[in-house]
Amino acid sequence: MINTDMQVMQTVKENPWIVLFGSSGTIISLVVALFAIDSRYAHAYDVEKNYQQLQQSVQQTSTTLRKQMLEDKLFELDIKREQSPNQRLSPTDSALAARYKRQLEEIVEKEKKSN
Repeated sequence: MINTDMQVMQTVKENPWIVLFGSSGTIISLVVALFAIDSRYAHAYDVEKNYQQLQQSVQQTSTTLRKQMLEDKLFELDIKREQSPNQRLSPTDSALAARYKRQLEEIVEKEKKSN
């Protein structure tokens, strides 16, 4: 064991450049590996940012779809009113039309406030 240690020490003394290059290569390899591992995993900030953007996108899409649905329902009730003999809606349809208009106005107001 002591003889082996002496041989290693003798090799280091005789070839300091080999040890220096070997150590440098090892350190560089470790640093590159650490950067590669770090870049593979998402950072918490990026994940949170993407999650917030996704939530906002889903909310906007949901609002747009709801607005379009209300507009379609109002259009259907307008056609129904035009096709009725006295050009009036039934009390139930009138109540639905009023509710749809109110909900549509609320959505439009929220859109104005957010912009």
